[in-house]
Amino acid sequence: MDATLTNLQVWPAWQKLNRIVVSAVHEDFATGARASDFCQTLAKSLGGECEVAKELWPLTELRTPKLRAVAAGEAAVADLVIISVHHGETLPSEVKSWIDLWAKHKAARPKVLLALFDSLHLGSSSSIQAFLQGVARKGHMEFLARSEEKPED
Repeated sequence: MDATLTNLQVWPAWQKLNRIVVSAVHEDFATGARASDFCQTLAKSLGGECEVAKELWPLTELRTPKLRAVAAGEAAVADLVIISVHHGETLPSEVKSWIDLWAKHKAARPKVLLALFDSLHLGSSSSIQAFLQGVARKGHMEFLARSEEKPED
């Protein structure tokens, strides 16, 4: 695990937990795989004593209000919320609605918001990153944004 994660304020607390809950929204298969890969790396870094329990939500499922509410409920109690998308100017409206739902009901425990993007050579998502940074700040969460190191094949 890179130093960015181990420097998080929540890292020492996470190392003492038996279970970390992750809620992730992804755009398609590639972005879902990116979120899953991150969770596997996180689990290895935390050691065999800590289970990383993840729930992955395809963006298309957030278009249904009932499913969006279920996904928001899961995010509200998660230790880590991941948004894994391709580069773009803005997040889709269903993702913003999902964020609005869970951000209002966030549990009191420490939380991290992580944005996962494509490799930088494919474009910039600075506006999405700025939006998510604002969400994290408003929700008293730590924020990380990561782009893939190498291009996808």
